[in-house]
Amino acid sequence: MNSTSRRVTNVGLLLLGVLVILIALAGVSSAAINPAVGLGMVAAYLALALLLYKRADLGALAAIVQRKQAALSAAARMSDAARRASLNAKLHAKSHPEASLGSELTLLDIGMLVNERRPDGSWDRRIAQESAALDDAFLQPYVKLFAPPGSGERHIALTFEFYDRSGRLQFRHSMEDYLRTGENLILCERQLALRGAEQPMRAGTWDLRVKVDGVLIGLHNFSMASSSGLARSAPSRRSYSAEGDYEEAPPISLEDLLREQARRRNR
Repeated sequence: MNSTSRRVTNVGLLLLGVLVILIALAGVSSAAINPAVGLGMVAAYLALALLLYKRADLGALAAIVQRKQAALSAAARMSDAARRASLNAKLHAKSHPEASLGSELTLLDIGMLVNERRPDGSWDRRIAQESAALDDAFLQPYVKLFAPPGSGERHIALTFEFYDRSGRLQFRHSMEDYLRTGENLILCERQLALRGAEQPMRAGTWDLRVKVDGVLIGLHNFSMASSSGLARSAPSRRSYSAEGDYEEAPPISLEDLLREQARRRNR
């Protein structure tokens, strides 16, 4: 029962209850109605009210159970990287009071694509979750989210961020996407140029942070290897800006990415 139906039911029961009590009291005081009949009317009203509320509560309970079952099923499908990133996000939110905490969404996977342009102009891509290198050409983040019933079929605002080992923000891009009930694989529309970038970058442990509607749902740590000094192609000279003015990511089939994920899991 939704909130509007519940309010209508409450008002109806209140008016009916007042009417029953008035009739019962008037009947008892005037002896026009047998006291047993009056008490029976009150008891019948209470039974009706209890039945209606039980039905409403059972419906709400069933919806809660369905959502919990969906969330537990999704949690069983979380990748190791997603489990660590979800835990890191919760710990970060607890230690930063200004951060939002809590989301109905389940983070199923998180990582990056390493994109390299081939001499013929096509693209070579690979999934990287644990490590990347400053010699790589471009880094494109992605997430896979699960929306339980009641949380999907809406537009969401996503923000992808890369922080280097010194805590310097190296990449930020905000975008809007449509969230469907169930699994959603979402690629960032932009990618970070690594090789030859003008913005200073330091090797070490980097963070990929993903926010949905302002809530941090994933904080993924990965290793960024130092540059070997071998430039494999012309460096990118795209400058950094606070709003994330970065190289537009090349198109990729989500089916191809899913197949690559499955291949990695089956190794």
